[in-house]
Amino acid sequence: MVRRRELGTQDALWLVMDRPNNLMVVDCVMWTAEPLDLERTKAVMAERLWDRYPVFRSRAERDGDGSWWWVEDPGASFESLVDHVVLDDPDDPRCLQELVASLRSEPLGLDGPLWRVILVEEYLGGSALVTRSHHAVADGMRMMQLAASLFDATPQGGPILTPAPEQYAARSEHEEPGALERLRSSADALRRQAAGTAEAVVATTNATSDLARRAPGVVGAGLGAARVALTNPLGAAHGWITGTWAGATDAVASAGHRVGDAVAGSGPLVDVFSAAVGDVDTVRKLFLGTRNDATVWSGPAGADKAVGWSEPLPLERVKSVAHAQGATVNDVLVACVAGTLRAYLASRGEHCASVAVMVPVNLTPMDLTLPEDLGNSFALVQLELPTDEEDPLVVLRTVHHRMERIKHGHEAAVAFRIQETLAGLGRSVYEASVDLLANRTIGVLTNVPGPPMPVYLAGAEVQGMTGWAPLSGDQPLSFTIYSYNGSVTVGIACDRALVPDHELIVDGFAAAFEELTSTAGVP
Repeated sequence: MVRRRELGTQDALWLVMDRPNNLMVVDCVMWTAEPLDLERTKAVMAERLWDRYPVFRSRAERDGDGSWWWVEDPGASFESLVDHVVLDDPDDPRCLQELVASLRSEPLGLDGPLWRVILVEEYLGGSALVTRSHHAVADGMRMMQLAASLFDATPQGGPILTPAPEQYAARSEHEEPGALERLRSSADALRRQAAGTAEAVVATTNATSDLARRAPGVVGAGLGAARVALTNPLGAAHGWITGTWAGATDAVASAGHRVGDAVAGSGPLVDVFSAAVGDVDTVRKLFLGTRNDATVWSGPAGADKAVGWSEPLPLERVKSVAHAQGATVNDVLVACVAGTLRAYLASRGEHCASVAVMVPVNLTPMDLTLPEDLGNSFALVQLELPTDEEDPLVVLRTVHHRMERIKHGHEAAVAFRIQETLAGLGRSVYEASVDLLANRTIGVLTNVPGPPMPVYLAGAEVQGMTGWAPLSGDQPLSFTIYSYNGSVTVGIACDRALVPDHELIVDGFAAAFEELTSTAGVP
């Protein structure tokens, strides 16, 4: 019997939102210090993705009533979805960047599973791996967890995130027996607490809708404690950047307790007033729009794309600046994004008072065990970057203030409710609304907290990794801040015509960081 599962509302909408100039595909790239054993690498991916999650073996089919279903494809094979590539110059990073850029305009057809793997046999003395997956399969946070499930803690094996039944590589002979038991115990506890948090988030959004009807002048109010559950990879997963993965587990568990207590009535049910300023700003952004002056990157997007990423920055230096200025690591990195965009515009004789970007917000707590059907559960909020300010410390304070306002308001919950409502009105209305909101911004900014320690893919140490979210409408730029093993890499995927000389933005990030560091007086 062929297995079928109906796509969720968000998943189905992302499925039909592909445009020739902007595809709904998440592209990721990672590279290793030594050459990959290709057969072993494919075995790892088959065991941890293909065998474990039915969606990777399924194609999307539409019923006569318009409903979309995942249908397991008996004719699909893992080997058919894996390509091998040899670069013209394996020692030139630009060759790999051009390969990824060319794939950004290559759609994933509906005649088979909606993902692909490209194995680059030689790259900088090692190998590279490019993965492509349609947004209908999973959102960014779950994609990141899927990628992490491929990695081992040592060359011999050992899970770093997902408590899988058995990893492909043999475990180390020196592995401490109690460590695995502690991981499983922590995972079980987190699953129980996260389940309660998820229920609380639903209660929060319901409360938000109710208060929006009953409280004139205040759109959206909810459980003050549930703000923790509604923070995004720029905030909630911040624990992975600033500490250990165990710290992130504790943060989610703590959120579960706080939200659960609030729902049970042991804390304040509604914290309207502390969130009022953020909620007023939410109304302004949703209904009046954000300021986003027309400039070099304004105009219709095309199919010709460009990709680039920076040399890594030491994460400890980023933490030093954040600590000295009373800001978060994320605030510092986003301020550097504003700085490099300002410098790029100045190099072309352009100026923008403000540049708005869309930031994905995860609406479900991180769980060590991904749901079998994966899927999407996120909202998009708008963040305005101050690109008219020369003093980097003023930029940092402004970014910190605006991020705090988003965190302490209910923009994510309100945006998700609006998204749900528009989705129910049909595809044409939804597409028009997405284009309207998307074209108020230049693109998507994501901050992805990767593993804080070195990890291994099929026995080879991973040197670096990054990835890019898809774009909507005529958005020209997808910007990713990716942390891994004590360093931060910045990457962009952009429209080649609308963002000429995109390398200036990539290189300018390090320059913006050095300027901020110098101004802050941090060695």
